[in-house]
Amino acid sequence: MSLASRLYHGETSFDIVGRRRLWFSISGVLILISLVSLFVPGLNFGIDFKGGAVFRVQPTKQVTEAQVRQAIGPDAKVVQVTEGNPVQVIVQTEALPEERVAEIRRDLAQVAGVPPNGVSTDSIGSKWGGTVSRKALLALLAFLVVVTIYVSLRMEFKMAVAALIALLHDLVITAGIYALARFEVSPATVIAVLTILGYSLYDTVVVFDKVRENTGALSSMSRTTYSDATNLAVNQTMMRSLNTSLASLLPIAGLLIVGAFLLGAETLKDLALALFVGIAAGTYSSIFIAPPIVAAWKEREPRYAQLRARVARLGEGQGLAPGERARPERPARGAGRARPEALPPA
Repeated sequence: MSLASRLYHGETSFDIVGRRRLWFSISGVLILISLVSLFVPGLNFGIDFKGGAVFRVQPTKQVTEAQVRQAIGPDAKVVQVTEGNPVQVIVQTEALPEERVAEIRRDLAQVAGVPPNGVSTDSIGSKWGGTVSRKALLALLAFLVVVTIYVSLRMEFKMAVAALIALLHDLVITAGIYALARFEVSPATVIAVLTILGYSLYDTVVVFDKVRENTGALSSMSRTTYSDATNLAVNQTMMRSLNTSLASLLPIAGLLIVGAFLLGAETLKDLALALFVGIAAGTYSSIFIAPPIVAAWKEREPRYAQLRARVARLGEGQGLAPGERARPERPARGAGRARPEALPPA
């Protein structure tokens, strides 16, 4: 029998929920490092957010990136030499005075073998980046509100809060690693972040749906605590989450390594790194963060606290060793519909 089958039937189980302090500590350290990195060294915003100038020229002779950087000097933040016919050289700089812009046009024209008027210059203000940032923030807030309403109606409010905590966890870690890697924050980064939100939420909702199914049949006479039923749900969906994440991470890793580092595509690099880190963090949070939060919160309710005390007494009566748990009950077929032994309202 495969590991996935043993996990699903409860024959093999990893104590995810019971070790929540370990997972919370790991996440706490990662979040602390990420928050610090957002200030030191901070995010490296691209020209679309800081403003600057873009120079474009079609050279009449062979030109390399090293030659362009040597001619222009440290002002050249990004240099691209596109392939194809015709070849085009693109240089991005920060906002510069008009005298320096004229010098760069002259130097770039000399390297490319064209007259100075053969170099086009576009100035980009930081206003566009600020507008995009505000719209992205509004979209994020609207997304969080809709998610809270949907998960609260489909499942319950406490699961919605746990899902939002998992989303925040993923965003902070992604931003922190992005800052440490010194990758440039571009419009592609914003697209990747919005994609991360959807993926992380999807994975968390899949786990929560199984949690709801397993805990729906719990009654005052059950021999399984809410935490044990949640832990069973996490184990049952773990292989699905890992397989889905692996299938997503492999092509993104290929995009990051081949497209960015081998081909030198800056846009692919910005997009791929955020996606890779975000999906990996989302998989972690959907297994190790969100379900333990819900279990710890729910067991503070009187009915589940009483159930936990009852199961502990039964364990002592059966002679179970300290820390050993009874095997979780499997939810009955149709448990989500008929609940004759459901717990009374809190």
